[in-house]
Amino acid sequence: MKIVLNKLLEFLGATLLVSMIGIVLWQVFSRSILGDPNTVTEELVRFGLVWFAMLASAYVVGQKAHLAVTILSEKLSGKKSKVLEIIVQCLFLIFAMMIMVYGGWNAVTLTMGQISPSLGISMGYVYLSIPVSGVLIILYSLINLTDTLRNKPIIQEKI
Repeated sequence: MKIVLNKLLEFLGATLLVSMIGIVLWQVFSRSILGDPNTVTEELVRFGLVWFAMLASAYVVGQKAHLAVTILSEKLSGKKSKVLEIIVQCLFLIFAMMIMVYGGWNAVTLTMGQISPSLGISMGYVYLSIPVSGVLIILYSLINLTDTLRNKPIIQEKI
């Protein structure tokens, strides 16, 4: 399951990144060479960047490469290290469920009627990246928690 999630997020992230680069290059070309700047490109890249950041944050949680204060975890070993890892994963679950999924869904429903100025799409689709990322973080945290409880080694995976 984790391998499938990793591959999916790697593909989506790469696709978003390449698309954003292409859009920015088109914006620069149309503004500099054609003298007719495209008005939707800036907004499209901004929304793509939001989705990219949210999906990347879920990916990083899955790889256990998130920003961490390691002063405590470096001093612990054995059972204490395992307990700390369980606590961290449970905190990720609580945060993702309450803030990202529940709060993010509320933001989506509140902004569905708000239309973006250039693209003319509902802002709810932009905010949808929050609960989607929250669900992915929940899945990754459950996988990480299961691995920890099954005594699989606690190692930060390289991205």
